[in-house]
Amino acid sequence: MESNYYEKDFINNGFCVCVSTYGYSQYRDPQQLDISGLGNAMTTKQNRYNNNVAKVQNTVNKIADYLRNLQISDERKQNLFNSFDEKCMKQMPSINYSSDEQADSLVKFLYDCINYQLKNN
Repeated sequence: MESNYYEKDFINNGFCVCVSTYGYSQYRDPQQLDISGLGNAMTTKQNRYNNNVAKVQNTVNKIADYLRNLQISDERKQNLFNSFDEKCMKQMPSINYSSDEQADSLVKFLYDCINYQLKNN
């Protein structure tokens, strides 16, 4: 009779108590998650990604424009473009474009790389 009382009490309280050799375990329904800020966080991350992709693309475009406008022979320009493609573009480290720090580091890499190519070609 006493065990029925406890079972009834546990059911009325809305949770189950299981007895094992290690003691009591209580199982309850999971709490509702508050995801109200998730949309804002995802929008912020997507905007950061878009801005960093644009930042890197603008850097590549500026470097290409700079090389096009150099007052040097067409052959040397072509050598610089080839060198920029082989030594800089194809050697670019992969980054997480959602990271401002990594995007800034990649922009620095591209400028350092083209400056090195300009000095050594």
